[in-house]
Amino acid sequence: MKNKKQQAIVEVRDLLIEFGTGRRKVKAVKGVSFDVYKGETFGLVGESGSGKTTVGRAIMGIQPVSDGTIYFNSRVAYGTPPDLNKLNLAIERNIKIMKINQNTTTNRLNDYVEEFKRVYHKYVESKYYDFKTKEVREYSDGINRIIPEGTNLKTTKIVSTKRDANLNYVAESVKDNLKRLLKIIRIQEKTMQFVDAISEYTNVDVKLEKAVVKYQRETHELILGVKDLENKIYQTLEKMKAIRRSVIEGKYTSVTKFFNDLGKELEVIVQHHKAISALVDVAKKTHYFNLDLSSTGKSRKQHIKTIERRIISNTVKNNTLLVKELTEMQELLKLPHIQKEINKADNFKLPNARDKHNLKKAMQMIFQDPASSLNDRMAVEEIIAEGLDNFPELYKNEQAAEAYVEWFNQDKPVEEHITIKNVKYSQVKKFLILNLLTTVGMLPEHLSRYPHEFSGGQRQRIGIARALVMKPSFIVADEPISALDVSIRAQVMNLLAKFQKEFELTYVFIAHDLSVVRFVANRIAVIYRGDIVELADADELFYNPLHPYTKSLLSAVPLPDPEQEKNKIHYKYEPELEHADYITDFPKWVEVANGHFVYANERELKKYKTEYAKFKKTQSKK
Repeated sequence: MKNKKQQAIVEVRDLLIEFGTGRRKVKAVKGVSFDVYKGETFGLVGESGSGKTTVGRAIMGIQPVSDGTIYFNSRVAYGTPPDLNKLNLAIERNIKIMKINQNTTTNRLNDYVEEFKRVYHKYVESKYYDFKTKEVREYSDGINRIIPEGTNLKTTKIVSTKRDANLNYVAESVKDNLKRLLKIIRIQEKTMQFVDAISEYTNVDVKLEKAVVKYQRETHELILGVKDLENKIYQTLEKMKAIRRSVIEGKYTSVTKFFNDLGKELEVIVQHHKAISALVDVAKKTHYFNLDLSSTGKSRKQHIKTIERRIISNTVKNNTLLVKELTEMQELLKLPHIQKEINKADNFKLPNARDKHNLKKAMQMIFQDPASSLNDRMAVEEIIAEGLDNFPELYKNEQAAEAYVEWFNQDKPVEEHITIKNVKYSQVKKFLILNLLTTVGMLPEHLSRYPHEFSGGQRQRIGIARALVMKPSFIVADEPISALDVSIRAQVMNLLAKFQKEFELTYVFIAHDLSVVRFVANRIAVIYRGDIVELADADELFYNPLHPYTKSLLSAVPLPDPEQEKNKIHYKYEPELEHADYITDFPKWVEVANGHFVYANERELKKYKTEYAKFKKTQSKK
């Protein structure tokens, strides 16, 4: 999402915000990433509860960040830079759980295979299959149990809920593994993206950087192999379920065909399951090198000792290649620790108390509710002066004093003029407050009044003045017009546009009304249930929306013409249907075209690229 021609003033990376604890923990924002460029208005749009305000508050440091990083002017403002050791430990933990799942699933799969054999021998050969001895013998009672060809299997007990138990367990285990694989893949991609070329910004040794990326990629390839096999098992299980449903629906009249069809799919599952177990073991061993490189403190010492033991052990076994690799790893661990070098770099240093104090001056917020965001016990002058009191350098400076002198001497005889020597800074402070208040359309007599004495539009103006008095370079405007009358909205919007030009401001404009954002934002990000699903230039997003949720939002925008509104087709967004294949085809944040990003899987990406090509072709003809 970087544009080489523009400088990002705010960079949000992998922002995770959670509410609650334990099982009640809810992810309000799920790994959101975007850039806001200097001088632009960045729109953040979504329904109520989508997470847009939570993102805005996190950028301002009001909302605690569970994970991820917010950079302001290329320095860490809130959150923490990625911790490679924690990331690798998370990968290891998920691989371990997958291994446990595999072992349990093996037992359940074996039980299902045994049951399959028993039923097959019973209904096809009328023979008894002994689970313990694995032998097949005749029934002692001499009763023929063969289901004749042509019998509708719906009338038999060949498919039952009891026999589905093991198969259902395998299916749930595969789903769990797929979810864990998604977590692992995203962590690996995050790690590789972060570490790649990290030596350009830090004192991390290039050899160490390359080694981290190399081993992470090796593990990544193995995990992708596991994912591919799990996908095939999942799809095969769906086929098996379809066969069993067909029996219940009365579509099978051949017992031989039923067992042949089911047996072929079962054989595929068993083969893939064995291959996955082997791959998971290899991935676990390979990932240990990632843990070596990112280990810290006592853990690092333990890793060094383990490598020494492995070198001795494999030298005896004459494993030359492994000994060479372990020796190289030993040398890499003698280099300065990668995470310490990252944390020492200016870009990734956590802000100290002074830095956090200065951030409050550079970054300001206009709150959604102009009534509750102002203190009713403070007069307007006190509300606006509060920021100046915390940052006296804003008015105790020569430039501010000169501006006051110029204003005071205006239209006064020369003998009444004052010089900068006669100025009191308390007068300068009041001048700045009064000047800003009149700039937002208020009157001097309003300084002594209290917020409850004003209308919603006037209170919002006071909120804007409170933010602007700090002379910020960046403002989060959280639905600044949603609580205002239609007649007042245009005035406030014009004020924001005016100040952006005068003070070279950068905005994040949060709203749920796309029709408003369209005319103020340079770029728009659409957020749905904590995920940004689409990001593009404002005009392009309106003329060529790709994600179904964006289409549904746009179709909900009312049209001024009653006839057009009457004939308009509303797009209903049904995520369960739209993204039914996300379990096997994971979605990613991808760039469909220059500057146009969508959250999509491979199937959707092909579709979106086709749609985009058609849109461009249509545009070129106009």
